[in-house]
Amino acid sequence: MSVLRTVIIALVLLVMQMTIGHRIAIAGAVPDLMIILVVALVLPRGPVLAVIIGFLLGFLQDLGNASFLGMNALAKSVIAYGIARLGGGLIPENVLFKGFVIVVACLVNDLLTLCITTSFSIGTIFMSFFRYSILSSLYTGVIGVIVYSAVELLTRRVVRSGAGF
Repeated sequence: MSVLRTVIIALVLLVMQMTIGHRIAIAGAVPDLMIILVVALVLPRGPVLAVIIGFLLGFLQDLGNASFLGMNALAKSVIAYGIARLGGGLIPENVLFKGFVIVVACLVNDLLTLCITTSFSIGTIFMSFFRYSILSSLYTGVIGVIVYSAVELLTRRVVRSGAGF
């Protein structure tokens, strides 16, 4: 994927997250569309490039919320490093497994974010984590599976049987 195309997709996802994110919420859980992009971009990359990608996407997301500037950049960098390091060539090309990776990435992202925003208040972290984070990560995972399936269907090559050389 070219750099320009990636930047355009990131900006479109950021605008979608900020404008329609709260409208598609289920029981207060809003999907994190940037995590889907982070997972898609860092799976085939090494850890160093993955951290750079995670930081840039997180920083882009932070520009929409200046009160905790750097929070999403840190969380997305940690997630990107973990995905690239643990998944470096070991993650199967299965859409459901990528959905599982998205769910785990969302849970880690929310846990890091909650620790920063609540100043490590354990009670508030657990209450918010079990009230919003689990549902939000499952919701994001389902959206990620739908997106990955659609991309797979659209980019599938047609092979004709009986075609000669």
